Amino acid sequence: MLPRKNLFSFTSKDPSAFAIHLAAAAREHSVYFDEGLGVPVVLRGADVTAVLRDSETFSTRAYDNGIMKGTLVTLGGESHTRMRRLFNAVLSPRVISRYEEAIVTPVARRVVERLARKEQADLFDDFAMSMPMGVTSALFGLPEERIAENDVLIRKMIRSVVMPQDPVVMAEGRSAHAAMEAQLREIAEREVAHPSDTLLGEIARAIVAEGLGGVEACEGVVLTLILASYETTSWMLANLLVALLAHPESMNQLRQQPSLLPQAIEESTRWCSSVAGIVRFVEREATIGGETLAAGTILYLSLMARHYDEEIYPRPEIFDIHRRPVGMLNFGGGLHYCVGAPLARMEARIGVSLLLERFPALRADPTLRPTFSTAPRGAAAFGPDQIPALLV
Repeated sequence: MLPRKNLFSFTSKDPSAFAIHLAAAAREHSVYFDEGLGVPVVLRGADVTAVLRDSETFSTRAYDNGIMKGTLVTLGGESHTRMRRLFNAVLSPRVISRYEEAIVTPVARRVVERLARKEQADLFDDFAMSMPMGVTSALFGLPEERIAENDVLIRKMIRSVVMPQDPVVMAEGRSAHAAMEAQLREIAEREVAHPSDTLLGEIARAIVAEGLGGVEACEGVVLTLILASYETTSWMLANLLVALLAHPESMNQLRQQPSLLPQAIEESTRWCSSVAGIVRFVEREATIGGETLAAGTILYLSLMARHYDEEIYPRPEIFDIHRRPVGMLNFGGGLHYCVGAPLARMEARIGVSLLLERFPALRADPTLRPTFSTAPRGAAAFGPDQIPALLV
């Protein structure tokens, strides 16, 4: 019988405490049953990697009962290969680079200049959330005010995607999706009929040209992009800022050597990952970490525990922007690695570069300390409730 624990109900003033907490548990057991999550959890790095590599035994079918049914994350076989090829083509680093100067940099500059009117700010609301929201609006032709109005619904939907084992969360996700369905269909119909000069329009043209479907397929893409393009990027960006504010010497190094920023982004996704884990569905009886798991089991993979596995990352509690990235999993891994990773990394690189350049005195506000938890602001992420900072 699996040992039973409750590790994921966690809050702390220390951004690295949760990962350290999980890594300590991993030294005792690789697999345990989490009473809060309601599913078995895999902790050790080698076992997490093994599950991600075996997509036939450990599939994404757990997502198929919710709002993502029929979208890329649930597809397998040739259907997945064809849709994946399309996404890889339109979201490759080479292709999205043309949006860097045209869209991402201007949006980031506007957000940074709004901050210039202040002496102190909450960089979560004023930067980590507002910049990705603006980029998403411009890239996909979606009014920014509409994205903001739907923020609560979007978070409920994302929670249902990452917690398919929880019937209450799943019901909330379906209700939120129903409330937004008319908007999603309207956007999909518009793009299929008259593709816009946006990234979404480019994807719609490709879907039709490749014979991958019409309005329904495009609606699934719109849903995927809305859920993945700004909310998840916001939490990644938030935790990057948290890491840098906690390590002012690293911020200074980045000002002097901006070429280190991509490496710092990777290290922040390890040291203070916004993604606590992902789920997989056990297709046939399997043994992981010495434990036998029955077919039909929903399994949670703790990416954060893996990121603090000393066999993979020596001295994992140390934030080191010179650390060589080795198999970071903030964007998942294996067959279903996040197709939007290049865009998220580009946004983080441009946004933080401009922020550090504009505010040479940027530092954490010593009078306010954020609280870190596994569901900040009702989100399906690990991160802070605020990022108080002094700008001058």
